[in-house]
Amino acid sequence: MIVGVILAGGQGQRMGGNKPFAIYDHAPLISHAIAALTPQVSQLLVNAGEPISAVATQLRTLKTPLIYDDPAIANLGPLSGIHTGLKAAIRLKAKSLISLPCDMPHIPVTMVKSLVTAQMVSGADIIYIKGQRDHPLCALWQPSVFATLDQALRQADGGLGVLRFLSTQKISTLTPNDERAYTNINSLADLGLHQPI
Repeated sequence: MIVGVILAGGQGQRMGGNKPFAIYDHAPLISHAIAALTPQVSQLLVNAGEPISAVATQLRTLKTPLIYDDPAIANLGPLSGIHTGLKAAIRLKAKSLISLPCDMPHIPVTMVKSLVTAQMVSGADIIYIKGQRDHPLCALWQPSVFATLDQALRQADGGLGVLRFLSTQKISTLTPNDERAYTNINSLADLGLHQPI
C-alpha cells in the first residue's frame, strides 16, 4: 500500500495566500494535483496544515480526506506536512509515503512507479526528484523516517529546512526524463507564464 499526501497547508505568500485554489488552466491548482496523484497511489490525503485557517476551511469542500498537523510541530515549514503524512502512512500500515506540493500540476503518470523502483534499487529511506533543480518535496519517504523527523522538528527553533534534514538521512535522487513536469507554480505571475505541458 502506498499513501500519497498533497502538501496544501502552507502560507502561499508569493501567491497572495490560498495557493491551493489559485486558478491554473481553468481549475484550482489543488484539483490538478489530486487528479495527477490519485491514480498512482492506494490512498490519497491532503495535508491542510492547521485545522483552523481559511485554507483548511476551503480544503474541507474537497472530497479528498484531510489530515492536520500536530500543534507541537505546526508552522515549521513543509516538513510539518511530511511529518503528518508519515504519521498517517504508519496508521494505515503503508509501505511508503509519496509527497507532492499542491503547486505541481504536471507530474508524470509514471512518477510514483519510478520513485518506487528507484527505492527498491537503492534501498534509500528517501528518494526525491532532482534535475537541474532539487525537488525534495516530490518524493518517496519510508515510514521508518518518522521517528527521526519527529525528533528533529521538536528540536527545531522556528523551522527546519527540507534539504538540511535530507542531508542527515539515507537518500537517493531520481533524475526526471522531462524536468518541465516538475515546474512549481509559485506566484501570481507563474499562473500566466507557465502553460500546460
